Amino acid sequence: MRPRIHRAMGLSRRTQALLASGLLIIGPARGFAQPATAPARPRCAAGEARPVVGQPYSPELAEQARRAAGAREVRKIEPGGAYTTDLDSDRLNVEVDRVGIVTGVRCG
Repeated sequence: MRPRIHRAMGLSRRTQALLASGLLIIGPARGFAQPATAPARPRCAAGEARPVVGQPYSPELAEQARRAAGAREVRKIEPGGAYTTDLDSDRLNVEVDRVGIVTGVRCG
């Protein structure tokens, strides 16, 4: 007959029982030890700004679209323009055509 590991380690039954009960108490408590996180900020919602599509671009229209989308900032995207490729989930991109009509809105 093989000796049990606890016997080989020299642990008494009482020590084993205390260890086992301690694990039962500590184990479930781990789920409660999670750090509290702040509620997520609302992100840009481009769908809320879609009514500006088809209208002539103006800074006032861009600001209206930004507020509607809940974005932190707004950026005008023109054909042939050079723009950073970094994505910002709190930025509303207002795309315009060559004559300045808004053709689309998207977050990023």
